[in-house]
Amino acid sequence: MYRRMTLATALLTLAVLAGCGSDGDAGDATAPTTTPTASLSEAPPVDADDPDAVALWGDWEIPAEDYVLHLIEDGTFVQDYMGVEDFRTGKFSVEGDTITLVGDDGDNDEGKIVDDTLEFTLGTATRLK
Repeated sequence: MYRRMTLATALLTLAVLAGCGSDGDAGDATAPTTTPTASLSEAPPVDADDPDAVALWGDWEIPAEDYVLHLIEDGTFVQDYMGVEDFRTGKFSVEGDTITLVGDDGDNDEGKIVDDTLEFTLGTATRLK
């Protein structure tokens, strides 16, 4: 009887611990930080006549985070992260020295435009060459 209870307790403990496992990115400290706020439809369109927005079109990277941000002429963006292409998509807007990424997942990321870089919580992105 004691052996059965010990075995049952061990199996139950393993089952509980297996349920607490990680799929590799849950709780990952290097995951992009986002704040749920606006919906994709609330993102203001990028003005093709806005020289600040036009100057940002192209590909930006944070090599240490294996992160690439593609800013597309139609005001959309695509993020590649840790080898996953099209990790996140959405629309971007520029207002003054702030770039806002409104993801189709409902999360927003804001960054600062500083000289030739984009400074996000994840790190500083430079233009991909």
